[in-house]
Amino acid sequence: MTGNLGRMSDDPTGGQFEIVSDVHDATTVITVRGELDLDTIPHLSAAAFPAADAAERGLVVDMTDVSFLSSSAITVLVRVSDRLPESSRMALVAVDGVVVRPVQLSGIDRVMATFTTVPEAVAHVQSSAVDSEGGR
Repeated sequence: MTGNLGRMSDDPTGGQFEIVSDVHDATTVITVRGELDLDTIPHLSAAAFPAADAAERGLVVDMTDVSFLSSSAITVLVRVSDRLPESSRMALVAVDGVVVRPVQLSGIDRVMATFTTVPEAVAHVQSSAVDSEGGR
């Protein structure tokens, strides 16, 4: 399942915003590009909350191409994590200080692991799901 879940091209700064959902090895991966601010948070919520409700093998949010991360976006990420089924986990993918720094300062990196690649994050959430099911 692949889908473009939101595009905002009328950003006054000329930037693009996009959210795409895909499935990697039975794990939903939401890829976000652009600024995560008050204008784009509704798009993140519209994509992430349903994905969390349905996440049996974990949820990964890839923010590699996020150019700004607001505190409101961090709040949404925490709420999304709280919505996951008991056996499921959430991980973030981030390499740039624009995302990594606010994630560390807010402390959400203690609640959801952060990785530099999607495959690492997918492997982590899947191993967490298997561990919680008693499979390993």
